[in-house]
Amino acid sequence: MSKVKLTMSMVSASVVTAAIVASPALAWHPKGVIVKYVENQTAGIAKSDANDTAHAVAAKPGDVLKYTIVISNNGSADNNGYNDMAKTVMTDTLPAGVELVSSPSARTVSESLGLIKPGQSVTKEYLVKVTASKDGVIENKACFTGNSTANDNPQSGCDVADANVTVPQAPSAPEQPTAPQTPTQPQQPAAPAPTQELPNTASGAILGGLSGASALGVASYRYLRSKRNLKSVRNN
Repeated sequence: MSKVKLTMSMVSASVVTAAIVASPALAWHPKGVIVKYVENQTAGIAKSDANDTAHAVAAKPGDVLKYTIVISNNGSADNNGYNDMAKTVMTDTLPAGVELVSSPSARTVSESLGLIKPGQSVTKEYLVKVTASKDGVIENKACFTGNSTANDNPQSGCDVADANVTVPQAPSAPEQPTAPQTPTQPQQPAAPAPTQELPNTASGAILGGLSGASALGVASYRYLRSKRNLKSVRNN
């Protein structure tokens, strides 16, 4: 019976010893944190955390925005590296409405940040151009992943930065003033053209001819009458 108790005691001691040996793994505690900011460089709007639509940075098509991403290790300081954050990677997939200034066709920004010790941080910045053609909020989210140096304490997180895009209305063309209408003057009836009477030369010629014929007839009559009288005298 005593041998059984001794054996159980040895097993218990082995378990306790194994737990003590494994306990340092529980001391590796990096604490990764990500914060994303946005500022409108074109409009001169200062950097803002802009985590929601209420705090979104104003923008319009064509503006250049600068995104700033800060990834920190807020773990407790230690001299053994237990709280280091290793294999840290930042990834940012661009939403519709913006494009990278340096590479307009690229849609993802990915950075390998390596080891971040407690109390340290890594900052990444990049510029985008607003390409949205309609009003709305553009939410850009960046994320990170990491782990302890013992690969037993995975770290991850995301943060967003919002920009509120307003598309300016195209100015309407000013109305041209209407030229005043000149009142139409009533048209005066055209005066009849004066009728010019031409001398009736034909009638004058006819009258002249008749007068001449009449005179000739009278003369002829008188001549014949005188001859008749003369003959009558001779016969008597």
